[in-house]
Amino acid sequence: MQLRPFLELNEAMAVRALLDQVLKLEQLWDDTDSRKLELRKVLEMLDWALYHKSPLVQKLGELRKRIPPDPSYQQFLSLFVPIEREHGRLVSDADFLVRTGDHEEVQKNAVFPLILILDNIRSAFNVGSILRTAECMAIEKIYLCGYTPRPDQDKVSKAALGTEKHLAWEWRPHCRELLQELADNRLSVYALETSEQAIALEDFKFPQQQLGILVGNERYGLESNRLSLCAGTIEIPCWGRKNSLNVAVSLGMAAFECRRQWIQKGFLQASVPQ
Repeated sequence: MQLRPFLELNEAMAVRALLDQVLKLEQLWDDTDSRKLELRKVLEMLDWALYHKSPLVQKLGELRKRIPPDPSYQQFLSLFVPIEREHGRLVSDADFLVRTGDHEEVQKNAVFPLILILDNIRSAFNVGSILRTAECMAIEKIYLCGYTPRPDQDKVSKAALGTEKHLAWEWRPHCRELLQELADNRLSVYALETSEQAIALEDFKFPQQQLGILVGNERYGLESNRLSLCAGTIEIPCWGRKNSLNVAVSLGMAAFECRRQWIQKGFLQASVPQ
């Protein structure tokens, strides 16, 4: 696309063209040569955006000066994911299997002293799914870090089916600072990640104390400076061709196993839903 055709696009089409180019860049991110080429095109479009008749497109063009010459994937996402959520395609929510007759309150003795930490999760649908799982399991608290979408955002709330209203949650801009704070308060956090040092979920023995589970970006996982502040790493073995699971599914499996072990050992009292 050349400058003049871009400037002749209406606002919605110009934003769409820019987001399509950003998506193309992301898809080719792991190929160094392709990434440099597609990044140059994105930067060029942002330069053009400053001259568009739409104030919104002009505002997007101002991102140009915030992008470093060779951005990391996390820097790239931190700039464009909020724009994608606001102006991009809506996430398609899958159909939910909903049980009729929800409980009016948390089941007696069911509170689960587990903390979940979501670092730079991209998908609002994934976050909503995690929130729904957390509420159903009576998990104590959720921290949302970086550009993870918050429960008060419409797309998250839609996937969470209103469960976000019954959860304790807090947003933090920097996950590393939160992990250091939790460590200083003697709360152990375990990363859910695939690595050589990870212990398989089926072999991991959850300590009988309040603890946290940390998950990261759907594509690139957790950064090493997060892992260094964790008490250990857990992974969920995969026996098929793929070597990883959806982040919301993985977190649900790990939380359920933690609760199962605590009930079995008597650290947590079992409760039967009425």
